[in-house]
Amino acid sequence: MKIVVKKPYTDPPYSLHDAYVMAMEADGDTLRLVTQYGYVRTTEPYGQVDGDVVITGVDWESSYVYIMEYAGVPCGNCGSFTGRKMTLEAFLGEFPSFSLDVMDECYGYRQVNLTGFLDLEDRLLEFRLELYYTGVFQYVLKE
Repeated sequence: MKIVVKKPYTDPPYSLHDAYVMAMEADGDTLRLVTQYGYVRTTEPYGQVDGDVVITGVDWESSYVYIMEYAGVPCGNCGSFTGRKMTLEAFLGEFPSFSLDVMDECYGYRQVNLTGFLDLEDRLLEFRLELYYTGVFQYVLKE
């Protein structure tokens, strides 16, 4: 019997945990996550760096946003919720103004999943972004 062990995904050079995304800008098959103050370097010297994220080759029909609104409990806690699943393209069309507070990130083969809180100014919801892409995931540092 042959056994193949999957290698773990290497640690990304930066973490989007606690990144505050002020906007998502779509241009063709490219998506830019515009951050308020960047993200954190995961190698020495550790610390905050200013920058955005640019993802190319986005498959708009295979990228989704899940929105959860809690009932009877504060957002993000265990309990009942109602929700919606929509394409990322539909989300961007319906919600032109929002911000995302990223709590966690997960990377796989040609995909990234971000979870956290969606601020629509008048209400706070929980979100999950499933992004499928065939291009590159770029950290664009502002110097």
